[in-house]
Amino acid sequence: MTTVNDTLSRIDGPYVARIVTMILLPVPPVAALIAGNAVLPFLASGIVFVAVALLSRRLEPASQPLVLSLVLIGQCIAFTASLANHPWQIDSHMLFFGMLAIIATLSSIPALLAAVALTAVHHLSLGLLLPALVFPVAGMLDAVERVLFHAVIVILEAAVLLWSMVHSARAKAEIEAGRARLEETAAEAAEARASAEKAREKAVAAASNTRIEGRRAASAVEQIATSARATAENARNVQATVAETQGEATRSSDVVKRAIGAMTEIEKSSEQIRQIITMIDEIARQTDLLALNAAVEAARAGEAGRGFAVVATEVRELAKRSADAAQQIRSLVTTSSGQVVEGVDLVGETGEVLKRIVTAVTEIDTLMRGIATSAEEQSEGLNDVTCAIARIDSITDEEETADDADFIAEASDRTGTSRNRAFMTDTLAVPAAA
Repeated sequence: MTTVNDTLSRIDGPYVARIVTMILLPVPPVAALIAGNAVLPFLASGIVFVAVALLSRRLEPASQPLVLSLVLIGQCIAFTASLANHPWQIDSHMLFFGMLAIIATLSSIPALLAAVALTAVHHLSLGLLLPALVFPVAGMLDAVERVLFHAVIVILEAAVLLWSMVHSARAKAEIEAGRARLEETAAEAAEARASAEKAREKAVAAASNTRIEGRRAASAVEQIATSARATAENARNVQATVAETQGEATRSSDVVKRAIGAMTEIEKSSEQIRQIITMIDEIARQTDLLALNAAVEAARAGEAGRGFAVVATEVRELAKRSADAAQQIRSLVTTSSGQVVEGVDLVGETGEVLKRIVTAVTEIDTLMRGIATSAEEQSEGLNDVTCAIARIDSITDEEETADDADFIAEASDRTGTSRNRAFMTDTLAVPAAA
């Protein structure tokens, strides 16, 4: 179809006029030969007419129709003159009317008016001066009547052709305007298609990036989920260790309580020991006084009490040593009592520390239970996120395929519509140009 339109676009009015000029080249010489007239003048004039028609291609497009119209009417004049004194000479005038129709295809009002003017000048001048070159010889009055009759017909045809040319020009202008609108619409459609293509490419790139980022996110979420599961497992292990530590701390607290009780009993026993030592010390002091009194009485008794004095002295030495031993024991017991008190305080502080440890371990156990529970819930949530990302990736692929199909279908419909409109416009333009 494109080849046919291209061929039709090359076959315009001037092209057809030149073809007709070349076709008519042998007609006047042959007609002259048949009518028994001189052939050479008509052959020479025909060659000149064809040469002028072909050379007119070098002129401006606006001047070509005028020259071609004069050439065509000139060939009509030559054809009519070549049939001088022949019965068909009057019939040759029909060629003028046919040529006016051909000249109308040049779409040039000045060319048509020039052809009508040249026809009128030919009929009037030769019809009056050399009527044999126009009409069969039948008298001056007959020639004038025929000139007037032909003039009326030429004027009527010219008027109709002028109206047709004006109407065709208007139709052509409307078609050109429609073609311009169509070209503008096609340009807008092409621009919209390019924009849609860019948008589609951006959408595809965005979908691809989304899919890639989604896969990265899924991988990261999977790693986080693995870490969360590991954290939950470690939390459970720590929870078990904390539970064991809590048990050990509780048992240690019980041992400390028993140690505090034992220290308290030791402190009580030390107090009893101090009381006994005080009693021994008092006994030693009284024994020392008694030994001193015995020594005094033995000295009064003289020789008879000498043995008793020795015994009293020994008793006094024993009492003194008992007092010294009691004093040392008192010092030791006092030191031991201080150490026991200090030990009781230390053990008491240890018990308080163990209580705080038990409390802290209990709190840690509670926290680790919460951490383990949260880690398990986080792992489950991350598994849901991974599944959701996988569904999004699948949906993105489906939407990208659907968008491609819709875009291809829309582009195909738009291209087909534009092609049909262009074909209709070209089809309408060919008759309008004719």
